[in-house]
Amino acid sequence: MSEIYSLNNKRIFVAGHEGLVGSAVCRRLGQENCKILTICRSDLDLRNQSAVKEWMYQNKPDAVILAAAKVGGIQANIDAPAEFLYDNLMIEANVIHSAYNIGVEKLLFLGSSCIYPKNSPQPMKEDYLLDGALEPTNEAYAIAKIAGLKLCQSYRKQYGCDSISAMPCNLYGPNDTYNLEQSHVIPALILKMHNAKISNAKIVEIWGTGKPLREFLYVDDLADALVFLLKSYSGEMPINVGSND
Repeated sequence: MSEIYSLNNKRIFVAGHEGLVGSAVCRRLGQENCKILTICRSDLDLRNQSAVKEWMYQNKPDAVILAAAKVGGIQANIDAPAEFLYDNLMIEANVIHSAYNIGVEKLLFLGSSCIYPKNSPQPMKEDYLLDGALEPTNEAYAIAKIAGLKLCQSYRKQYGCDSISAMPCNLYGPNDTYNLEQSHVIPALILKMHNAKISNAKIVEIWGTGKPLREFLYVDDLADALVFLLKSYSGEMPINVGSND
């Protein structure tokens, strides 16, 4: 892919800049000649439509990277499906719609590999979307992310918005959540091993059967790929981003 969107002197809003992905994207954008726009969650609730609209009109970003989301591990998704569905639907709908209203030049939406059916062949391909039942334990989160990418496709189709979607595999790295009730698999494993060493435990319990396949990607490598996509991709289909891409 050749560069089709220059970041030179552009104002780029990174929604979710304090999280695992958003902070990595900010580190990577620091290498570009652009202005990074951020705002803390305590100062702007992305679930609030009027607040998002006002902030976007005041700051007028040229491009948006939507990395903000309510995220968590298996147990968190099981315990709070309503919040995972509602919060993520509101965040993505408000940001994507406001981006359209102010004429943002390009928007990159971050999804998740969990959007694909539970029994998808490996490696998962973009064509497998909506081809089967989702994994029940994180179905609410997956449905919200599917809605986000479909919203991007719809705004592209109806209004000509340059809205693209990227679906990362399982991530790890700085600013991850090290909490057994909230974390994803890599930080959960690290924390379990750390706690076992401190307590001299002889056994560490690892959830699952060991049969599911996982693909892991360091978050700064993802950030490289996302900036590349922002510059070089303009299309309707979501793009999977993994360690072999």
